[in-house]
This record gives sequence, C-alpha cells and structure tokens, in this order.
Amino acid sequence: MAASRNKSQESRFLSSWKEIANYMGKGVRTVQRYEAQFGLPVRRPAGKSRAAVIATRAEIDAWIAASPIRETFRLNPSFEVPRAPELNAIRDGIREMHALREQMTALRSETRSSLRLLISSLHTLRQGTAKEDRKPEDLFAAALRVTSGLTLPPAKGRDQDN
Repeated sequence: MAASRNKSQESRFLSSWKEIANYMGKGVRTVQRYEAQFGLPVRRPAGKSRAAVIATRAEIDAWIAASPIRETFRLNPSFEVPRAPELNAIRDGIREMHALREQMTALRSETRSSLRLLISSLHTLRQGTAKEDRKPEDLFAAALRVTSGLTLPPAKGRDQDN
C-alpha cells in the first residue's frame, strides 16, 4: 500500500527539465524559455535560480489552460467591441486639425503681407518720399519694391542721430 501511495505521489511531480519537457511534448530549451519568458510554474527546492526544478502536473496543466489564445486564432470576429463612436471622434478631430492648419497658414500669409506693407510704409516715410505731390500709384509701386525684404533699411539724413 505504501508503494502504491509513493508511486501516485511520484507521478504528480516532475523533478527535472527533461521530465517537464517530456510531459509537455517540448524540448528542454523550449520549456526553460517558457519559464523565463512566460512564467511556466516550476519550483526550485534550494531557492537558487539555477538549482534543480520540480513542477506538478496540475500546475503545468492549469498554466497551459490559463495561457491566452493568440490574436490570430480568434474564432468569431463578430464579438469585437464596436468602436464606431471613438473612431468617428478621432476622424472629426483630424478633419478639424486639417482645417485649423489651413486657417493658420492663411493667417500667417496675411500677417506677413501686413508686416511687409508696414515696413514699406515706414521705409517710405523715413526716406521722405511721402510728399503731397506724389501720386498714390507711385507710393504703391515703391511699397511693392520694398516688400521683398522684411528688415528696415538704415535711415538716411535727419533721423540717423535719433
């Protein structure tokens, strides 16, 4: 009776990597990798990381049963959680982002044009070309020539000292 009891206890425990690998139908290195990467339940009696190992068949069976099925083996894709509201919100946000970017580009262009016109006007005033006898068309043509640069030219004459 004691012999049959020891034999049943013995069959519940796997006491080496080779026995564990044979039980799982895998190679020793594969089973060791399962322990390191996926948490295969093995015990080390000495408490050392490289000591002999012991595992129970029940723990290994439970570990296998609890392991997740890979995404590619989904049986029924109809159980997917509908995400239409979230996707629509993201798409709306992207559309708004594109519209805002276009608006920002237009505003930047307007700002640059206004700045060029201001610089041109200041340049014209500093050179003394804003005389009453000049035609507005001449002033506009002078302003257009200046708008290619964004810096004020150095002042000539009376305003240099200020």
